[in-house]
Amino acid sequence: MLTNLHPPKVIEFALSQITEILKKHIEIASLYYFGMQSSGQGTHNSLNNDASKQQQHYHFYLLLLSKHISPNAVANLSDIVRQDSGGKYTISLLLYMPKQIIAASDNNKYFFSKIIQSGGLVEGSLFELAPSQLSQIPELDIKGITNYTQDRIAIAKHCLHLSTIEENAGILSAHLIRLSFEQLCLGTIYAFLQYHPQHHQPLYLFKLVQFCYEIPPNIFSENLFEQSPLKRIFCFHHTELRYRSSSLFSVSELSMAHSYSQCLLDYLLPIVNHKLQTLKKASHENEKT
Repeated sequence: MLTNLHPPKVIEFALSQITEILKKHIEIASLYYFGMQSSGQGTHNSLNNDASKQQQHYHFYLLLLSKHISPNAVANLSDIVRQDSGGKYTISLLLYMPKQIIAASDNNKYFFSKIIQSGGLVEGSLFELAPSQLSQIPELDIKGITNYTQDRIAIAKHCLHLSTIEENAGILSAHLIRLSFEQLCLGTIYAFLQYHPQHHQPLYLFKLVQFCYEIPPNIFSENLFEQSPLKRIFCFHHTELRYRSSSLFSVSELSMAHSYSQCLLDYLLPIVNHKLQTLKKASHENEKT
């Protein structure tokens, strides 16, 4: 439930400004809001009907449906909203064509229907998905969720370990740290939401992880994506391996990035494992009834 610290008028005003910015750059068929996070420790998640303290900066989670999507649209639109709002608003955008959702599997379609039914329509027309009946709600593929998540965690651990080997110093180490971070985020997101992000920009993934479970700033802060050289390491693209010098990063810079990644891995691992156990337990209880 919203508190007086998250009055609806504040959210409505912010969403109206964000919508006007988006409309200048993309044709909106439907735009749904399903969560918000403030710059402090307070968050609001409409899917869980939960809210807490609001600060000066607001990050919104949006589902946007458009018939025409240009290449790299998610990153471009996110940057535009941040720039045009003077940094006051940022967004995590789930961007799809309506036909993509219609053609989605039952499990993925249920994920989208949950957003559409639990979130709020901000702009455009209601997207028609057949109402889910209890008998139609797909059973969670617990084995698939567990295998995918554990595989991502295993890759994250292995890449982080390889990044410390002396022979892998330089840009290869940076690539391994970035890959480890990406895999950890993908596993966490799937364990909580059963959602495969289409876009793998590091900050985008981290914001989705924060939507799943709040990460304390002392563990891992999004400010790291604004600080060089950490920004260059966590945003290191694999194409850089073709052109860059192996001495692009110093040993101390790589060590610092590794420490932050290890800290995030150690923090998320028991949380993700607990989530998987909770899913298994709920599945076993449903089988008994």
